[in-house]
Amino acid sequence: MASLFKDPSKLSAYRDRRFKGTQEEYEAALLASTTLYIGNMSFYTTEEQAYELFSRAGEIKKIIMGLDKNSKTPCGFCFVLCGPLPFLDTSR
Repeated sequence: MASLFKDPSKLSAYRDRRFKGTQEEYEAALLASTTLYIGNMSFYTTEEQAYELFSRAGEIKKIIMGLDKNSKTPCGFCFVLCGPLPFLDTSR
């Protein structure tokens, strides 16, 4: 079982290769981001239901539902663009 363990210090940190800037600028952009990815949603979740749920945490600017390209039905994820997130500690 111990052979399945991966030492996290040996793993490379993910970085978006399309980002044009330094690692420090990338990390600062991530800390300033107010876009949340929400996955593992029911395929029957509507945009209105997602808005109602996430608006409890703060201001919602926009919700982008992931849609199947052929049938245009929800496929289990969305992006939530929010205002300032008071529950996040950005002092790091």
